[in-house]
Amino acid sequence: MKIFYILMFLSLWSLGLVFLFHRRRSQLWIALTLLLGGAASYAFAMHLTIMPVVHGAEWLPETVSRWLYLTTVVAMNIHFYLLPFTFFMGGLWLNESMGLRFKQGLSVIGFVGALALLLAHLRFEPWNTFEVERFRYWDGIYVVLGCYFYYRAYAREKDVQLRRVRRRILLFPVIMIWAYTSDYLGFESLKLGWWSLELESNGMWHGNVIVILGAVSLILFYTVRYGFLGIKLRIERERLDYSIRTLTMGVSILNHTIKNEIQKIDYLAEKCGVLLQSGQTGKAVHTIEQVHGLTRHLLHMVNRIKDKAEDVVLDEGEYEVGSLMDSVIQSAATLVENRPVSLSAEYGADGRLVCDAVHISETLSNLIRNALDAMPSGGTITLRSAASRRDFRIEVSDTGNGIPQEYMSKIFEPFFTTKKNALNYGLGLSYCSSVLSKHGGKLTVSSEPGKGTTFILHFPAIRFRPSHPSRRLKATGKLRAWADRANPS
Repeated sequence: MKIFYILMFLSLWSLGLVFLFHRRRSQLWIALTLLLGGAASYAFAMHLTIMPVVHGAEWLPETVSRWLYLTTVVAMNIHFYLLPFTFFMGGLWLNESMGLRFKQGLSVIGFVGALALLLAHLRFEPWNTFEVERFRYWDGIYVVLGCYFYYRAYAREKDVQLRRVRRRILLFPVIMIWAYTSDYLGFESLKLGWWSLELESNGMWHGNVIVILGAVSLILFYTVRYGFLGIKLRIERERLDYSIRTLTMGVSILNHTIKNEIQKIDYLAEKCGVLLQSGQTGKAVHTIEQVHGLTRHLLHMVNRIKDKAEDVVLDEGEYEVGSLMDSVIQSAATLVENRPVSLSAEYGADGRLVCDAVHISETLSNLIRNALDAMPSGGTITLRSAASRRDFRIEVSDTGNGIPQEYMSKIFEPFFTTKKNALNYGLGLSYCSSVLSKHGGKLTVSSEPGKGTTFILHFPAIRFRPSHPSRRLKATGKLRAWADRANPS
């Protein structure tokens, strides 16, 4: 059984290092929580499992043994005084909607409090002895606040996909509540001698093996199956970028082959002209129509694949969001003529966006065409702009058929399509995703079968410079009025 203590700290440290390598600011504190959470497991493993076997061995110098003992004392100080603080910080920095200065202020206050508890311990007690009653309720404040911030980050997340991620991250408060109950409320006192351990507790800490290893297994399952703390998402994005590059090389060969075939078809068309001159009019005309129809189809296919599959190279500038979206809607207006479809835009934010206007316009046009295909009986398509401290977004929403759940993980893959149209090659959404990736953003989707779909273009906040609110209102009114004229009742 004692071997599991070693597995506990090794698994927690391994996970912590993985998440630390893929760090963002919020993820950094969660990674540190895992690393510091393994500190107590390390100390107990050394005292109960490792050193009883090797302590006193002739090959182990006393100075090394003493040094290892000191690391266990440091580990327990970290566990009791810094782990609750890092847990609190992890929950706090998950709340991306909160003000930066507010979070920085709370971070400073939290750090000062944790440091004060540690310094008080070092001043009034031997650093290898812990009277838990003296600090357990102060640490409890950090745990309660951390649980609140974790739940707040989940409850206030509006993005459907991110909300699922936040729900999985709620596993951390559950683990921390157990750890606090077993190690802070369950312990009365702890003294770490030189490879001796004196502990007064209710024995609840023996269950840590099951809880910690079970939680690690669950995190690994989430990471592999769904993604956890953005790691699988990054792997999938890298895989998609690799697929696009591979596709470009393969399509170049495909282009060459098809163009050769087109030359043959053109040659046959010329022969048909000869037949026409020789008097075989009916047969020649019919053949020419068939050949040129096939020629047009093949050329269209080659150009479509080439445009969508080649690596996206940005030609960036600063563009008015209102003008950009307005031009897309005006261009798409011809598609909704004689259809029971309403096409409009709403501005939650207006200003200037640093982007490649051609690629972004093409991306929005692709999404509008997809929305039209999803609404054979008519409906509403709405473009919306919005901004927050973390990003700028353009949403394309429709009231169409929605996307079946089994297709959601495949829609961004090249050549995947559910459309029966022979001219559709399944490259539109993979191209759109690549465009957003090149801008440092991402393309996400939420859909409910029978109710509609929303695609969201996420841009880094640094790319967007908002305009004055009065200009935003003016632009909104102008665009809505144009949409009304485009779709008279």
